[in-house]
Amino acid sequence: MAGVAEYIKESYIELTEKVTWPTWRELQSSAVLVLVAAIIIAMFILGMDQVIIYLLKQFYSSLT
Repeated sequence: MAGVAEYIKESYIELTEKVTWPTWRELQSSAVLVLVAAIIIAMFILGMDQVIIYLLKQFYSSLT
């Protein structure tokens, strides 16, 4: 049990004294960057999906 308490104590010290946390401005900038990247990737996947749907419709309509 002492091992768990020591682990928690060392983790707290590391998080409060050794970790460099980003500033609020840096955090906002990173969040905007992630949001823009996620939107771009989502649009790319949507485009690929629409192309595949179109190709499959063309393929199945040619069979009938």
